[in-house]
Amino acid sequence: MRRPAVAWVLRVTAVIVLALFVALCVLARPLPETPPPTPTPTRTSTPTPKPTATPTTVLTATPLPTATPTAAPTQTPTPTSTPMPTPDPGTSETTIIEAPVVQPDVQLAGRVELHTYPSQVTGREEPYRVYLPPDYDNGDQRFPVLYLFHGYPYDESHWDNLGVDEVADAAIQAGTLSPFIIVLPGADPDGIYVTTAGGEGSFEAQVINDLIPHIDATYRTWAAREGRAVGGISRGGVWSLEIAFRHADTFAIAGGHSPALSKNMAPTVYDPFYLLQHPAVAGLRIYLDAGDTDWAMPTTQALHEALKERSISSQFAVHAGGHADGLWAANLGEYLAFYASEW
Repeated sequence: MRRPAVAWVLRVTAVIVLALFVALCVLARPLPETPPPTPTPTRTSTPTPKPTATPTTVLTATPLPTATPTAAPTQTPTPTSTPMPTPDPGTSETTIIEAPVVQPDVQLAGRVELHTYPSQVTGREEPYRVYLPPDYDNGDQRFPVLYLFHGYPYDESHWDNLGVDEVADAAIQAGTLSPFIIVLPGADPDGIYVTTAGGEGSFEAQVINDLIPHIDATYRTWAAREGRAVGGISRGGVWSLEIAFRHADTFAIAGGHSPALSKNMAPTVYDPFYLLQHPAVAGLRIYLDAGDTDWAMPTTQALHEALKERSISSQFAVHAGGHADGLWAANLGEYLAFYASEW
């Protein structure tokens, strides 16, 4: 009978051992609760797309610079056909790419003098240079006057440095041009010369109300519209056209040499494209020129075409070169021949 009892004991022991083993397995199972670390890597990967979004924004902004230059050329021709007012008529223009040409010191038969005149517009003495032709001091002859305005950012020495007095003096001595006076007014480069476009308190008012009366009172001038011409380079070319178109009763001849019409755009009432509608403009002799690589050439040609459309006579010349002193110095003879051809 012992054997069955022993067997029974062994079975019970086996059951207990098995139960203990199962219990140990169950107690060792808290490990499945560690899954929270698994979502943690998932969240760490979530921020990864954020840097990806940042470059996307940068790429979107890249086309903007491309759009800006495209718009600029499109608007440039606008003043050509339809003059549009610009709030800042004095846009600085600094693209004259050479220093003024300084002519060799030659003995003039005439002479150049440096003086000032009182300006009510600026409230101070303003400088000018004046070329007096040979034999000015002999007799009581009266002479026509050519007013020439400088480019920006130069002063009254600009045309002198280009050699206008030497070219005029040589032509007068040779008998190809009749004697005339040349006045080269100076203007503050950063004052009303670039910050105004016309009307009261502008460089126009200074020329009409202060300079011309002073010149006529000081020198033996032919003080009539037929005896006056006005011309200018670049910014000065815009002024010469604006002043002549608004004062065709004061000037009979006007010239614009590479006039900066596309950069120094005036409000409509002072814009040469608008002013050419005035009936008196038809009585002017007009000369326009620019270089074949000159940024001022398209709008200069456009003004010539606009004058032609209104049956207003104008001479238009395209010379070899850019917006540079060398171009204007090389064509001084042509300019002066135009201005003085009927004197």
